[in-house]
Amino acid sequence: MEYAVTIGTFDGVHKGHQIILKKTLEIAQKNNLKPKAYIMKYPATKYFGKFEGVILPSYKRQEIIEKMGFETEVFDLLDVIHITHEEYLDLLLNSGMKAIVCGADFTFGKEKKGDVSYLLAIQHKKNFFIDVLKDIKTSETRISSTFIRRLLASGNIEEANSLLGKNWTLEGPVYEDRHIGFKLGFPTANINVNYKEEVLIPKYGVYLVKGGIKNSKYSYYGLMSVGLRPTFNEKIKKPKVEIYFLDYFGDLYNKIIEVEVLKFLRNEIKFDSEKELIKQMMKDEDNARRLINKIN
Repeated sequence: MEYAVTIGTFDGVHKGHQIILKKTLEIAQKNNLKPKAYIMKYPATKYFGKFEGVILPSYKRQEIIEKMGFETEVFDLLDVIHITHEEYLDLLLNSGMKAIVCGADFTFGKEKKGDVSYLLAIQHKKNFFIDVLKDIKTSETRISSTFIRRLLASGNIEEANSLLGKNWTLEGPVYEDRHIGFKLGFPTANINVNYKEEVLIPKYGVYLVKGGIKNSKYSYYGLMSVGLRPTFNEKIKKPKVEIYFLDYFGDLYNKIIEVEVLKFLRNEIKFDSEKELIKQMMKDEDNARRLINKIN
């Protein structure tokens, strides 16, 4: 099998990635090649920098890219980091690569010695061709996964969704906790968003979301709370993600919940009493219902 190939983390599969992927599909079709995407599980920052999680886990990225028409392969940076750029290229060529599509800043191989200029210089000798795409910008900002992560970490959901070209999703199994939400009159589902991979936790606070049980045809609007539950002084170190579906009645334990994150509503607040917290939660629900009426 001969392939048109593109390689990257593709975290978020944002608008910039979509242009590269569409170009790869186009080149594959024109040259009677099969499109293939090599997806790196985590960005380099996971091993060599400050890492706060991925926008989308690799299996979700894989799902999106396969729906576009690609064959995919997920790999880990640590499996290829010691391979020289010459060996890396030979592996690709031996796997059937006839064309490669990448951005101008694409690097590969040990110490990032492989780059676009190397590929351009060697393409004829090695019998493949390269297509280099320029940076994709929105106004003057380069669309990048790093920039989108920063937006999510600051609660700027709507701009992040705009650059992603779709609503950001979070998913995870529901686990049993202290039933605090239920006692307060707002039964929440605690979801473990890191059950398979390390996913970015957005800014602590309350969000408007829409979703339900994964792969169910039914979806519901809801409120998502992210944070350390300071009102209850739980001394937890890892933030919790809780979802309260506004018009859902049923058991969600051990189900996988998936939600689209639509809007940041407010910061996490430490209340002096449960009564104050309940009052605020009622305000949050009113606010959410007002927004839902506008959306619909």
